[in-house]
Amino acid sequence: MKKLIPLFILVPFLTSCSVIMASNKEGTDVDSIQTIRTRTQLIALGADPISHEKKENGEIVESYRILKEKGSVARAFMHGTLDVMSGFLWELAGTPIESTLSQKKYYSVKVTYNEAEQIQKIELL
Repeated sequence: MKKLIPLFILVPFLTSCSVIMASNKEGTDVDSIQTIRTRTQLIALGADPISHEKKENGEIVESYRILKEKGSVARAFMHGTLDVMSGFLWELAGTPIESTLSQKKYYSVKVTYNEAEQIQKIELL
């Protein structure tokens, strides 16, 4: 029995991949984009410019690719609870599930600016 004690201590440290994957927050949600007012703020959120067009009236129209928000404290808590309750067997299912959920997904927006690079209109594409 004494030989199994180190195993019980090490198992939680060797697992929990799904917990870490679920708690990894990155990306931007749509609500955050709707609150910004300038081009600089949009780029600071991690928007990647795709196209740029300057119109005759001075307006600038750009399209951006933005990483969708991912990561959830609630999902990480659920994985942790299931790990402990199943004797860490949940990792056999949880890690592949989180692998598919953690793939990077993007959405596109079209933004119209005035001459001072103030946002006039944002369209979700």
